[in-house]
Amino acid sequence: VEEEAEEVAEAEVEVEAEVEEEAEEEVLARKVLAAQQQSREVFLPSVHPHPLEPCYRRSNYCDVRGPGCKYAPTMYTCTECVPAWDICQTCFDKAPRDEAGPSAVKDSLADLLHEISLATHDEEGGDAGEDDMGDAIAEEDDEDVDINQLFRQAQAQRHADSMQRDEEETEEEEF
Repeated sequence: VEEEAEEVAEAEVEVEAEVEEEAEEEVLARKVLAAQQQSREVFLPSVHPHPLEPCYRRSNYCDVRGPGCKYAPTMYTCTECVPAWDICQTCFDKAPRDEAGPSAVKDSLADLLHEISLATHDEEGGDAGEDDMGDAIAEEDDEDVDINQLFRQAQAQRHADSMQRDEEETEEEEF
């Protein structure tokens, strides 16, 4: 009788141990599943209108080029933009964090689209020189302008301004 009682007690201990192991495995499995389902996207509307996801890229350059920018490597990318839009860790860390999330951006976009839908064309009011997108219609004199050259000049100026800000920050840190 005592042997049977000991065997029953040992069986109960084994069953309890198996139940505990299964419970621990289930908890671990739930944690793994939750981690996989959790979105890695980050939304920073102060620097980019689309969600960003972590993506280390050595060959890409930061599109923000803010103060102290490392230019490369980039740590986050937008998968919606073509060509890729990337940001380095420094610019990401320094980006203002808006309390307004995607829903606030969607609401403001919806308001803007509603206002545009209600807009009327006023030829006497001065908008006759604009097309449906609100862009000024090109004048005949504009044909001589090389848009690509203007774009390259603007990029070079932006880069030079960014470099100058970096130099000023470095000088301030030295003092």
